[in-house]
Amino acid sequence: MAEIPGRKRKRFWEHKAVVEALAIIPPIVAAVVTAMLNLRDPVKRSLGWVLIGAAAWLALASLVKVLHARAQDAAQKRSEEYEGLRGALHVLHGAVGSRVGLESRHDGKLRATIHRVLPGKGGDRGAEEVEQLLPYVGGSGGPAGRTFSVRSGITGKAVRERSIFTASRQSPDYETFLTELVRDWSYTAADARRLTPNRRSWMAVPIPGEADSVSAVVYLDSSEPDFFGTEVERVVIEVCTGIRTYIDEVY
Repeated sequence: MAEIPGRKRKRFWEHKAVVEALAIIPPIVAAVVTAMLNLRDPVKRSLGWVLIGAAAWLALASLVKVLHARAQDAAQKRSEEYEGLRGALHVLHGAVGSRVGLESRHDGKLRATIHRVLPGKGGDRGAEEVEQLLPYVGGSGGPAGRTFSVRSGITGKAVRERSIFTASRQSPDYETFLTELVRDWSYTAADARRLTPNRRSWMAVPIPGEADSVSAVVYLDSSEPDFFGTEVERVVIEVCTGIRTYIDEVY
């Protein structure tokens, strides 16, 4: 059994931006001092101006490196912040799997992920998109960071109506399935063809935010039709209650 390490706070020298900043100071100082010494000598004055230009170029390039390192630090921090949600998805997948007797945790029979609701752009406009925060637990699928419109799909419906929804594919025929997605779920034909083709049932559970808003949506799907029956739905809702509590406390 793997041992759980203690909580570790990153020390200041472990941040990439700090390392880059400390590394660039000595060469910039050396270039400036050398340039100033050469500017005082009429014979070497032209060399001094060249060194001034080089020092400015070095400072600009170094600033770009520091900003890039800072962005990397921020991305890593965001990734670490979502690890608790990843653990919650594994609990959710395990709870449902135990209920229905899943033989494998990675065969795609049940997948789960979570989306955050992106705030509307400007003014009082409501949410327009959701962003997938984590890769799927339980099977392969699209990567984290993808965005989807709230105007289509079961996730969008959960955001718009602030309610839990389950659905199942009506026909095993793929072309008929695409027609369902366009007709019943407001997808464009192009977006419908980009979805995982072997999904046969879905469930979306909105996580309430402030006032009457939705802050996130837990999304599940299955390769089996009518997977989200009453008993499975009850388990999902119970676990999502814990996920909501976690989100309220952490974020």
